Amino acid sequence: MRKSNLIKVGDAINQFLKQEKLDVKISRFTVKNSWKEIVGEHIANNTLDISFNDTVLFLTLKSAALKQELSFNKQQIITNINRFCGSKLINDIVFK
Repeated sequence: MRKSNLIKVGDAINQFLKQEKLDVKISRFTVKNSWKEIVGEHIANNTLDISFNDTVLFLTLKSAALKQELSFNKQQIITNINRFCGSKLINDIVFK
């Protein structure tokens, strides 16, 4: 019996995305666009900027009190973001 060289289109696309490291860029884009859904309306409305540097998420927030509050919940936010993406996108968050 001949061995087929055919692969599923979805598998080929995923392989290409990982090879070109586009999967991380797409995940980062998705986090930015879905920020309100991930963290809720109150936090989203008080977020000025979201940026990434490797596996660190940088959040610029409007309020020092919110920065303090979120620092206590940092691990839960990391877990929520990674669960939302379906992969380990970030390891740490820096609040600015």
